[in-house]
This record gives sequence, structure tokens and C-alpha cells, in this order.
Amino acid sequence: MNTSLIYAALCFICFAAVATAQPKQLIHYPDQLTRDGHVVVLPDHGTVYMVSDLHAHWDDFNQWLQLTKLVERIQAGEDVYGLILGDAIDYKPGEPRHPPYGDILIIDRVMELRKQLGDKGKRLIYIRGNHEFAAADAYAMLKKQGMTAQNQDRFIRLLYESPLGAYYEQFNFIERMTDTHYDFLMNLPTVVIAKNGFVGIHAGPARAITSLADLVDPGPKTLEELLWPRPVIAYPGGYTLTHIEKFLAAIHANLLVVGHTPIHYFPPQNVRDGIATFGKNQLIFSTGYSGLPGIRSYIEIDLAERYPSVHALKLGVNIHHLYDTEKSKSD
Repeated sequence: MNTSLIYAALCFICFAAVATAQPKQLIHYPDQLTRDGHVVVLPDHGTVYMVSDLHAHWDDFNQWLQLTKLVERIQAGEDVYGLILGDAIDYKPGEPRHPPYGDILIIDRVMELRKQLGDKGKRLIYIRGNHEFAAADAYAMLKKQGMTAQNQDRFIRLLYESPLGAYYEQFNFIERMTDTHYDFLMNLPTVVIAKNGFVGIHAGPARAITSLADLVDPGPKTLEELLWPRPVIAYPGGYTLTHIEKFLAAIHANLLVVGHTPIHYFPPQNVRDGIATFGKNQLIFSTGYSGLPGIRSYIEIDLAERYPSVHALKLGVNIHHLYDTEKSKSD
């Protein structure tokens, strides 16, 4: 064989290997909704409406759907998306648990709507929070120990009576979870990122990532940082402004929207319009349980606009209150 042809073939193989090894960036994705591992990429057009931390508040979930007309608009072909930023499941301490269970209703409704909307159902996006992660993990542990649908009540009672019972009772969706719900939770993405630089995750920035590829296939430490931490101004030892800046720079983004941390954890100077801000790049809000005593809210992001900071997000345009009657703690 001609040696020049062999050399050319080897060069091509080396070039292809190097190209494949390059860090994946937003510009490499098509301008359409795309799922890649733990990441959902949104295009540079359309509008996304977000809720977070519903925690089995079925009425709050339905109020969001009613105010945004989300399902009807998706069905009609409008360029809109719904995004649940995790923690739609599990009743919080002190909240009565009785049928009909709000978290069951929410998850079943999401699955039903996705089926009803067909291919457009992908526009109703639900990412995992720490409660989805922990509840699924606990359910899998109990299944390995022999739990079935018939003995589920007994297994969970024994778990709650164990030394770690108080921890596991936080994730009480295991009392109601079925194998179908488990499969649904295990298939949830963890990060939403749009071409305009908006990022939606449940809790906080991952601290050691170098590119988007680290979010597509996150290791245990990265997954923990996306789902559990709180900002240092709300919780000692939490993530800092530097962590946020490095995280956004690594994935070429500039606006981070999260839930997870209750609004009342923040100093008054960080709370406005019922939501909280941390620096110029992060907004924290809640639609359900942890929104009070602030204001239960949902967030609207125009995917065609690149927002210079979270302070460009305005009440009535991007920040919407779920109910007119609620007053902010900071008023």
C-alpha cells in the first residue's frame, strides 16, 4: 500500500480522536430541545415557565398550569416550555399526609400530559431535586432487601423505626411510590441549559467541573453538589459567589436559577419581590412549601434574550406570583 495513503489515514484517525475529545459546548448542540445524558439543552427561541419545590402541593401545581395556560399553548404549537426544578414530591414536616396524595397526583399528571401531548410532551420538563434522588435511592435499597407492593407498608415502618428513621421520613414518597414512579424518577435529567446562557438546576453549582461534559455524565460528587448545597449567606459552609462564577464560566452560561433553599433563610437585603438573589448571577425561588413566608412564585425566561444579570428579571415580566393575596416577608 502507498505509504502516503497510510500516513493520511493515520492523520485522519488522530484528528478524529482529538475532535471527539474536545469538551462539548452549547454551540455544538442543535438549536432545538435536546436531551444529552443528565442535561436538557433548550434553543435560542421560545419561553420557559419554571416552578420549584412544590412538595406535593397539588393546588399550586394546578395554579401554575392555569395561569400560564401551558398545556393548551403547547398543544396549540406555541413555542413554550414548562420546567419543574425538582422536589415536587415528599410532604414536609408538619404537613398532613392523606389521600389524595399531592405528589402522586403531580407525577401521574406529568406522565399523563406527556403522553397526551405526544412528541410535544418533551416540552414539559421535570428535573430531579435532592428529594427525587433520595426517595428513589431509598426505594431501590428497600427493593433489594425484599420489599414488594404487598409488604411495602411493613418495610417502611421498620425503616422509620430504625436509628436513621428521621432522615428517611423526609423522603416519605417511598410510602406511595410504585415501580412505575421509580422508573420515572430514575430517568429524570438534572440540568437544563439554554443557548441564551440560562441554567436551571435544583440546588447549587457543581464546584469542580471543567466543561458541559461533566454535567452530561456527572460523577457522584458533582451530582451531590447540584442537588444538595445552599449558598453561604443562607447556610454556613455553603457555596460562594466564586463557585457560581466558575461554574457558569465552565459551561459558558451567565444566569443560574435554582430552588431548594427556603426564602426565609436569606438576609432581608437579598430578598425582593418574593424571591432571593445571590450576587448578580443567581436567583432562588419557590412555588410551594419553602416559598412561604415569602411569596410563592414562578419564573418566566425569554430564551431569545440574554439577560445581563438576575437584576434584569422584573416582577410581572419574569417573576410572577402564584396568588395575588400573598405578601412578601420583606414588604
